[in-house]
Amino acid sequence: MSRRFLAAGRSVALLLTGVAAVASVLVAPGRAQASPFCDQPDPPPICFEQPDPPEPDRAAEGWLDAMYGANGGVVVAGWAADPDTAGPVQVRVRRNGTLVQTFTANTYRPDVGAHGFSQTLPAAPAGPQTICLAAVNVYGGAPRRAAETSLGCRTFTAGLYTVGTDPYSNADTQHSAAVEADSFGWGGTVVSAYQVGRGYSGGSTNTGFAASRDGGLSWTSGALPGLTVAAGGTHERASDPVVAYSARHDTWMVGSLVFDGGDGRGIMVNRSTDGGSHWSAPTWAIGNDGGAWDKEWIACDNWASSPSYGTCYLTVTKLAGYQVELAKSVDGGLSWTPLNGPRPSANGSFPVVRPDGTLVVLYGLAGRVSSFTMTGGGTAWTSPVPISSGSQYDVPGLRDVSVVSADTDSTGRINAVWHGCRTATGCAWNNLVQATSTDGQNWTVTEIDTCPDTALCAASNQFAPSITADPLNPGRFAIVYNDLWNGAVSVKYLSSTDGGRTWKKRTTPLADAMPLTLMPDTNQGRMLGEYLGIAPANGSVVTTFPVAAAPANGQAFAQTMSTYTPLGF
Repeated sequence: MSRRFLAAGRSVALLLTGVAAVASVLVAPGRAQASPFCDQPDPPPICFEQPDPPEPDRAAEGWLDAMYGANGGVVVAGWAADPDTAGPVQVRVRRNGTLVQTFTANTYRPDVGAHGFSQTLPAAPAGPQTICLAAVNVYGGAPRRAAETSLGCRTFTAGLYTVGTDPYSNADTQHSAAVEADSFGWGGTVVSAYQVGRGYSGGSTNTGFAASRDGGLSWTSGALPGLTVAAGGTHERASDPVVAYSARHDTWMVGSLVFDGGDGRGIMVNRSTDGGSHWSAPTWAIGNDGGAWDKEWIACDNWASSPSYGTCYLTVTKLAGYQVELAKSVDGGLSWTPLNGPRPSANGSFPVVRPDGTLVVLYGLAGRVSSFTMTGGGTAWTSPVPISSGSQYDVPGLRDVSVVSADTDSTGRINAVWHGCRTATGCAWNNLVQATSTDGQNWTVTEIDTCPDTALCAASNQFAPSITADPLNPGRFAIVYNDLWNGAVSVKYLSSTDGGRTWKKRTTPLADAMPLTLMPDTNQGRMLGEYLGIAPANGSVVTTFPVAAAPANGQAFAQTMSTYTPLGF
């Protein structure tokens, strides 16, 4: 081979080496300054290019969707994520400005993937609480964003809290006076109804309501439309408010006994599809026939497996003969049809529906309680059976009429409660009496020992107990009741997780030491009511009860409707 060919070959080799160097620079510009190709007097522009800088830091994002009462606590729910990571982020919780909890947002949600959260907050002291959540930033490149991104704030009041007041000032009833609450809960919604502006000889200016959609944390309140003259209706007064809900028709209803002088004319029902501020004008359910009526109650069959699912039942006393009468509705309380039945003699009744559709009606007054059952949507019934032949101690100075309250859990177990004579003291004081049954016909009766020290508690009178059951967790029941001691009333609370076999007493009252003199007066004594409001919501217990305080600003009374948050079974 000639030298010239070799030289030419060497030149080709050098050219190929240069091309490879350029290719090296193009593929890996980060090494351009180290390449011999760039060591020239006039290197190409590619020798000066640098790697792309990292993405600038992006802020965390998310939202506090809701805060609600659940399982005896307060829960916050929402989502949080950071574009700089596919992984979860931390969320900080501040209560009234103080950091109280940090948790990870890593719960799967269809809309945001594994970035959701539903977290129970630490227990809060009594009083107003502002809860604020913030997502912690996961840093990317420079410049850096703020360390946190606010997800939002919510407020609630822990402990004792006013949910409703008496808005009226008419001269023929007492103000400000809210008494006698009943409540019902479904999911996270609770509706309570109560008397506002109590009259001395009976009834009230109107029926008020309070509603919560977040398990008892926040409330809207008002007065029912069209029921009495004070609210654009024609009737003089209203009394004995009761609340029910038909799950099949997604309809809330409040029944009220209406007066046009003297005894009650019958029962009217206001309906609502939101359980909040929108209520229909009232319609007649039973009565309006020239007779006298008293002490109604309403219960709906909300068991989806029941053959009578969606049927609502009303029980009431017809004072002519003191007979328990019944009616039913299959359209969410819009219309009612009278039912035939045993018509036992009593003044005070309470219907409950078991999961198989059996209607159980408990009835009685002053410690004497019986029951009968109905099946087939009210077409067949059993003969009444006695439950208790006890009696009641009438407390001087206080209206304390003993009526029965009952509820059933998902197993069909019924627990009923009322106040009656305490056997250990020879019927000198009242105690809470409980009856339990799995079929509505066979009953076991026991006293609930709310105060084991008989000597210390001999002068303590329990009255107006009301009971509720957790529809999702069998065996969980709760009772709220009034306790009179030394001339003052406290509101107290019991709960059971074993079907009422044992009861746990809350160590402190929900409301404490209200003197009788601060309560509106009636011709039967000072009044809080014959029952109290209690209902389940998201595994929590929501109560409504009257609280009497010292009046101010020239008012005769200062008795409001209140709740206590949170409570668990």
